[in-house]
Amino acid sequence: MSKELPSNKNNNEEVDLIVFFNLIGNAFSKLFDFIALLFKGLFKILISILSHFHKRIFWYIGAAIIGLAIGLFLDGSSEKSYGANMFIETNYNSGYQVYENIKNLNELASVDKDAEELSKMLGLKVSEASSITAFYIKPETDPSENMKMFVEFKKELDSTAREELEYESFILRVSKFNFKRHQIGVASTDKKIYSKLNNVLPKVLSENPYLRRAKEVGQENYRREEKTLAAQQKKIDSLVRVYLQIRSDQSNKPATPGAGTNLYLGNAQKNELLVNEAELLNEILEVEEMRREVISNMIKEENIISVISDFPTSVTI
Repeated sequence: MSKELPSNKNNNEEVDLIVFFNLIGNAFSKLFDFIALLFKGLFKILISILSHFHKRIFWYIGAAIIGLAIGLFLDGSSEKSYGANMFIETNYNSGYQVYENIKNLNELASVDKDAEELSKMLGLKVSEASSITAFYIKPETDPSENMKMFVEFKKELDSTAREELEYESFILRVSKFNFKRHQIGVASTDKKIYSKLNNVLPKVLSENPYLRRAKEVGQENYRREEKTLAAQQKKIDSLVRVYLQIRSDQSNKPATPGAGTNLYLGNAQKNELLVNEAELLNEILEVEEMRREVISNMIKEENIISVISDFPTSVTI
């Protein structure tokens, strides 16, 4: 009986292996059947789609031709929209007025579509004004200008606030009105309208009695400052001529030990040199530089709004 036990054990193990392999075989068979069924289904769908297009190919070709014709017709009959930009520089704190006027013009053009009122403001024909569809404006930020604004602002603060203020926080808080340069955009269906806006738009944007008065006062101050510097320059030139004359006279005299070129004024002590050539030359250069700067600023701020770049004469869609 003990001899039969190992034989039964081996038979059981063989049966288990046969069952295991049968299970694996059935699993692979089902997997392959599923894959084959999937490919058959996809193939049937593809055949159905191709058959559908084959039977109705002329319908689809006709629909494509009709759609293309309608698209070309709509594109040809619809109005083309053009856009162009003008770049300006605001003077005398006119940024607030400029933005408010642009807002008003945009409402007339895009919201109210009041071509008649817009034509009166811009000095255009009603048909020309009706072609304008929108106005917009945004500050033209420049890293160097931003840094310059930051430095100027810090000078006005006390030492504690100056140390706490950071450039990034300053730029985030600065108002768009504080920037000097701005980009003005106009959208229109008439590409020829932009050349007519170049002269009239800056005048319309700066129309304000306060700004006109500020410009008059600013220009008058520049003229007075330039006049004062010119008078100062004239006095220095006179002093230089006197000094050079003394130098010339003394050069013609016999040399005297210990003698120098001295120019005495009033109660000056004897042997006190009143004119220093280096200092005199530096003062001449400083006054000349100050005068050039005043004249330059007077020209830059000659208008309430300075146009840096006009609308281009050739505009694209």
